[in-house]
Amino acid sequence: MGEAGAPTSPQPDQKSFADRTKATVTRRDFLIGAGAGAATAAVVLGGAAVATKAIQPTQTTTTATGAGNLSAVPATMRRVELNIDGNKHTVLVDNRESLWETMNFQLGLSNSNLGCDRAQCGACAVLVDGKAVNSCTMLSARLGRGQQVKTVAGLATGPGIAGLHPIQRAFWLEGGFQCGICTRGFIMSTVALLAANPRPTDIQIAEGLSGNICRCGEYAKVFKSVQTAAAEMRGEKVTYRAIPVVVEVAKPATVNPAAAGTSKDFQFVTPLATIEEFDPLAATIKKSDGVLDVSGNERSITIKWDAAKLDETKVRTILTNSGHPVR
Repeated sequence: MGEAGAPTSPQPDQKSFADRTKATVTRRDFLIGAGAGAATAAVVLGGAAVATKAIQPTQTTTTATGAGNLSAVPATMRRVELNIDGNKHTVLVDNRESLWETMNFQLGLSNSNLGCDRAQCGACAVLVDGKAVNSCTMLSARLGRGQQVKTVAGLATGPGIAGLHPIQRAFWLEGGFQCGICTRGFIMSTVALLAANPRPTDIQIAEGLSGNICRCGEYAKVFKSVQTAAAEMRGEKVTYRAIPVVVEVAKPATVNPAAAGTSKDFQFVTPLATIEEFDPLAATIKKSDGVLDVSGNERSITIKWDAAKLDETKVRTILTNSGHPVR
């Protein structure tokens, strides 16, 4: 109210609550600003402090110098060398990029599943220097200092059941999985657990795997799988319960060796929802006459075919008919 009792008119720079709310940012916007070293202000809306749009500073770059090699890298990026399952990968990563994102989107490695993307379910667990961590929140930019990253793909030593790591074999033959989304994380956490404690009790297993969640509720079989794997790794005789297991026996090669090397990588027009959809698709594609091998992940597929029976056009048609056209 004014001095005379009349309502005061709004000031020109006053904004409504709705207008001020539009200036707020999402959690990811805030992280992006913070990742770039931005100065971030806060306003009070309805009594709560909310981060507003970050004020971006002038972009700077860092320069990596080498013998006759100058390479400018944006301030929000890092060039790192990741050691994953014994293989070294030199990549340029965003400061906010997770290890899971780097492995899947940059390197094409489908070695861990993304569950909650909140470090709560453990489905994406991998080992970093022997310690189980969630790859969805481990930043790739912090892993370029010689750390050893191990995933489930680095455990097997050969083909077939005999080539599996004892923990992989136990989870398979003891049924320690159902839908499979959590299984890779459970296996990697079990690797870390048994390395530290070769003879764990059920209480110690529960504690060691407390960061992993199975939404199918396969916990009883998970415990059995861990105990069976631990016994085998200790050198004890292990007898698995009766489970029908299908083992494919490799057939003698009958194709012309000169025609067996034709292969090509394709990108799906629409990526698969999860990596679990890939194996059924690959099995269907392999049934096509002339297809020799199929590999890939939820974003891409590699087809190897007999050039005497197929060409690229026919392979593309096979993929389109399967419901998954490629670029």
